Amino acid sequence: MQIVTVPNPILNIKAKKVTKFNQDLKILVESLKQALNTSKTSGAGLACPQIGVSKRIFVAKKFFTDPIGNDTFVDIIFVNPEIISQSKNTVISFEGCLSIPNTYGKVERAEKITLRYQDENGNLKKLKTENYFARVIQHENDHLDGILFTSKVIGGIIDEKQLDKLIEQERETL
Repeated sequence: MQIVTVPNPILNIKAKKVTKFNQDLKILVESLKQALNTSKTSGAGLACPQIGVSKRIFVAKKFFTDPIGNDTFVDIIFVNPEIISQSKNTVISFEGCLSIPNTYGKVERAEKITLRYQDENGNLKKLKTENYFARVIQHENDHLDGILFTSKVIGGIIDEKQLDKLIEQERETL
């Protein structure tokens, strides 16, 4: 499946709740994971509207270091997610989006969240998370409500060259 980009109208529409947990859903979930993991640009998550499907599902990469010290990740599927609480503490950081190529901006997000969701089999789950993974979940959950990160940018929007330059400047000051 191809990742849809702005101005595709599906990106601005609230996605439909998943009610059937069947083989078709499992196929859709695999397509979503494949689209994320084979995209030309690396991403930390992808929501169904980004592949042109109005379903309340997203995949997010949970990054970790394995027992022998390698950085790796696992794909976690969130069906019908709902953020049920979030910290008052927030963090402002740069975000980008596979559906808005070469566009970055600073977005304020809750530092910690608690999420209720279902897995691809319909099992109810609850997750407390923080920092980068919480940011990814909030970004992808916004997609399910038709909200793009660009509507939340603080300050201006920059392109990849400008972002790389800022990162390089930060490295030089360390």
